[in-house]
Amino acid sequence: MSNTENKGNKENIEQIIKKKRETLEELNKLKGKNSEFFQVLNELSLILIDIESYEEAEKNFFLCFDFFEKQQDRIGQAAIFGILGTLYLKKKEYQNSIEYFNKANEIYKELNQYPEYITCLKGIGNNYIKLNQLEKSSDVFFNCSTICSDQNDINNFLDCLGNLIFIYETQENWEVVHELYSKTLKTFKKIKDDKGIIMSYFNLGILEKRSGDYLSALDFFRRGEEIAKTSNFSKLKVKGLFYIAECYVYLGKTKDAKEKFIETLYYANKIQAKNIILQIKLLLKSIGFENQQIEEELENYERIKKE
Repeated sequence: MSNTENKGNKENIEQIIKKKRETLEELNKLKGKNSEFFQVLNELSLILIDIESYEEAEKNFFLCFDFFEKQQDRIGQAAIFGILGTLYLKKKEYQNSIEYFNKANEIYKELNQYPEYITCLKGIGNNYIKLNQLEKSSDVFFNCSTICSDQNDINNFLDCLGNLIFIYETQENWEVVHELYSKTLKTFKKIKDDKGIIMSYFNLGILEKRSGDYLSALDFFRRGEEIAKTSNFSKLKVKGLFYIAECYVYLGKTKDAKEKFIETLYYANKIQAKNIILQIKLLLKSIGFENQQIEEELENYERIKKE
């Protein structure tokens, strides 16, 4: 974003805040601090969080909480607790954040408000990641993923799996990571998300390659590349072709590797994927091909494609 756009955005936010403050003054004069007043105060405070005016936002949210408490509005109280959890997470006060997310969830669980309960659980898990308490975080996200599955909440289920993958990759527990990617693959297939399916296959292939099982890696990469091809994901198709060619190198199949790299180079040129083009040429040179040979092979492939 340019400096001009930043300035315009800042001025727009300042104008919104000014209008909210004016509305609060008018409401207070005309009707007192009623539910409408606190609704506007809540809206103002959410904007204040976005611009990192945390102290004023925090003070306002506690005023909102007092109102909801007097009204015996349990959902309103839980919502404020959840927002405070988010505020403290942004302030990097992670223990305070956990405390307020837990307070919110005591109410949400009691009232069977599972979408909100899941959101707060994810907040707790993220706090534990920030605190580098990865075992506690993984417990939270496994619990959360189970609830998401029970509630058929696919998006949050995948989000939980993503966080778990991050945790176990950090711990280099590749067996669990493999299991988690298999779950993401199954879920993406369920919702027919081709891009998600492709990336899951590629990630499983990368794990197999890491373990030295190049045949299994090749199988996963082929599956992902095939879907990328039929779904017209050009960049993912090139990535898949590159992975396949790379596996042939590891398997000692120089001829197959060369042919697949040339094919990859052809499609990489079409989308101007400069980094992959550079990598392909370096790898072709590493298996004995010179620049002139590479250009000749590419020209030959292009002729065949035109026929």
